[in-house]
Amino acid sequence: MADTNNKKKQKIWEELLKTTFFILTIGVIVICLPGESKYKYQFELGKPWQYDLLTAQFSFPIYKSQNEIRTERNAILERYTPYYDCDSLAGAKQIDLIKRHLTQAEENLEDPANTKGKRALQQLRRYLSEKMAVIYETGLVNDNDYANMAEKKAALVFITRNNISKSFGLESVYTRQTAMQYLLQNLPDGLTEDLLTQHGVAGYLQPNLFYNAELTNKLKNEELENLSLTSGLVQAGERIIDRGEIVNEQRYKVLCSLRQATEERQEETTSDNWLLRTGQALLILCLIGLFYLYTRMFRKQFYASKRYIVLMLSLITVFVIATSLIIRFSGHEKLVYALPYALLPIIVSTFFDTRTGLYSHIVTVIICSIMVPIPFEFLLLQITAGMVTINSLSDLSQRSQVIRTALIVVFLYGLMYFSYSLTLGDEALDMDWSMFLLFVINGILLLLAYPLIFMIEKLFGFISNVTLIELSNINTPILRRLSETAPGTFQHSLQVSNLAAEIAVKVDANPMLARTGALYHDIGKIKNPAFFTENQTTGVNPHDKLKPEESAAIILKHVTDGIALGREVQLPRSVLQFIYTHHGMNKVRYFYNTWCNNHPDEKPNEALFTYGGPEPNTKEQAIVMICDSVEAASRSLKEYNDENINQLVDRITESLIAEHHLDNAPLTLRQIGEAKSVLKDKLKNIYHTRIAYPELKQS
Repeated sequence: MADTNNKKKQKIWEELLKTTFFILTIGVIVICLPGESKYKYQFELGKPWQYDLLTAQFSFPIYKSQNEIRTERNAILERYTPYYDCDSLAGAKQIDLIKRHLTQAEENLEDPANTKGKRALQQLRRYLSEKMAVIYETGLVNDNDYANMAEKKAALVFITRNNISKSFGLESVYTRQTAMQYLLQNLPDGLTEDLLTQHGVAGYLQPNLFYNAELTNKLKNEELENLSLTSGLVQAGERIIDRGEIVNEQRYKVLCSLRQATEERQEETTSDNWLLRTGQALLILCLIGLFYLYTRMFRKQFYASKRYIVLMLSLITVFVIATSLIIRFSGHEKLVYALPYALLPIIVSTFFDTRTGLYSHIVTVIICSIMVPIPFEFLLLQITAGMVTINSLSDLSQRSQVIRTALIVVFLYGLMYFSYSLTLGDEALDMDWSMFLLFVINGILLLLAYPLIFMIEKLFGFISNVTLIELSNINTPILRRLSETAPGTFQHSLQVSNLAAEIAVKVDANPMLARTGALYHDIGKIKNPAFFTENQTTGVNPHDKLKPEESAAIILKHVTDGIALGREVQLPRSVLQFIYTHHGMNKVRYFYNTWCNNHPDEKPNEALFTYGGPEPNTKEQAIVMICDSVEAASRSLKEYNDENINQLVDRITESLIAEHHLDNAPLTLRQIGEAKSVLKDKLKNIYHTRIAYPELKQS
């Protein structure tokens, strides 16, 4: 009673743990989904509008595109409008200096009676006072500043006087050179260039305009900040677009603006976010719930194992997280098409079955479609890719199969995308050809299936057909050692593996797993090969010198020896289970009966003659137990005929059933009957009699 209660409690805890795995998966997926509601209209530039007439439900601005904003910002940054501060005293100072110089020159004339020279100096003083005032009224900059403005193509210069800025054309601002040219071009009669040079007039042309970098940058930043992000307004009730109309650049800008305005209005209402998260949680609950029901109702052998549950849910979650990261941070939403979603059905089909692989793939891509920009296109491509992957790779056993599947998937992606684009009215030149590059990247990433399968095998303890094929090679070191040390056992293992594989095909089990398990089930006999009759060739039986319980201990030990050898050569857990279960909790019947016959009045210690189990719990393990028992017993037949073989197979099989050794295995009575039929046919072929060849008579 206590054991029954403990089993019930353990079953409840395991059920709670598995349910927790599903709930955690739902929570992680909901966190990965976008925190804002998805805009209900999907559209692309140059494609037809697929919905009914759309009118504005509210007024909203037409936002400029990022390219337009970038162009206008670049124009502001490239447009150089410098600000200069004018020093009004600097010009007056230079005029005063030149006047003093010329007055002093007039007083210093060698000939006081030189009236002509005095008049020339007086005329020059008046001329320079007038013209230099004009020059400094506009402004004079140094040559380097002017060259810098000319290089940056500054059309205007702002000059600040008394805190008031006024714009001037660049050509109206003077440098020393242009100021000197102005003075020379307007010389009145009686004055010469030599006279200006003689009195060093050029030296008195000093700048009175000084560059104000702080003000220039401040005003430029203000202009950038005040840059308008809109280029118009759509009034409530205004027609936007109708079904079948092409989304041209202007309509695309309006539609993008409507989407942005709608999302902004939704962000202002906090209750919408709770509704969104509630809806997402319910949606994911339904999808993962369907997957939960599928595994529990139709794949009970997988649901019974926590390892299988964790692997399936981890694969779904990883692809959802990867999709979320690409959508959020890549800046290019179509990069999701480079993500190899077909990896999921490949991996699941390898360790589970094709139906589970397709089911999990469909659930995953439906969840991911919630995040992608065009859900229908995404689902169309990914579901068809998953279907063709399942069809082309239903039984992964060679590396070349992965390469072939990757090529087929890339071709299908391209064909489906091309066909879908044509249905939208696109011409070949209008298609997004970068998508085909993403499909090629997707195919290359699909080649990761092989190393990923290897990693999952090591991490979860599963086994794939690829590994089974490698292990079933009889040239592996442990099998070669078995063939050399215990050749009879090796031949027995070969026979059992062939029989098990044939039966596995008939009862819808894994023939590769059954074959491989059968090859290794007796490797423990390597330790003491002479104690097993199939290896005794000299007629000497070492058991003759031992007590029955001692002989039984040696026979029983071949299971524990086999486990030790299997772990030493790193056999997968699935193969080790065949060593544990090929005798189940059966008895070493020969020595048990011998002991009982020798001690008729004593009760035997059955533990000394009983294997430690456990009993087989998979089809493949049960098949190997049946084949092992029947093949070993068939060697004791004195005469091989149909009747004896049929009786042997029936007797051994019914004995295993009667002693409850097959109770935990998912074999039906019909499948056991099919197994018996295969065994009878194969044993008759193995032990068929040959006709005697006549001797050649000597003439």
